[in-house]
Amino acid sequence: MDTTLFIKKKLNVILLVQIYVDDIIFGSTNDILCKEFPQDMQSEFEMSMMGELNFFLGLQIKQTKNGIFVNQSKYCKELIHRFGMENAKHMATPMSTACYLDKDETG
Repeated sequence: MDTTLFIKKKLNVILLVQIYVDDIIFGSTNDILCKEFPQDMQSEFEMSMMGELNFFLGLQIKQTKNGIFVNQSKYCKELIHRFGMENAKHMATPMSTACYLDKDETG
């Protein structure tokens, strides 16, 4: 269990709050809660809103009407640069073509 993840459920509404050191990210199934939460937090704590989440713990986040997309391209580019591999030969990801991957229904 993650002790830095807080979940509030009321009827069909969910508010998720993730805390990491001095960063907080949150989201809700209800737009009103997304507006109220930072106001409630700022009334109790000195904090500032940085806007929509774009980058968190090395992950790049892109939010669109079609969904939320997460990638690590910036991190990968930094690793390639750090190890001087900008001109290295590209290779396909080594993975068996004979195996079948399916959804883990049991989690």
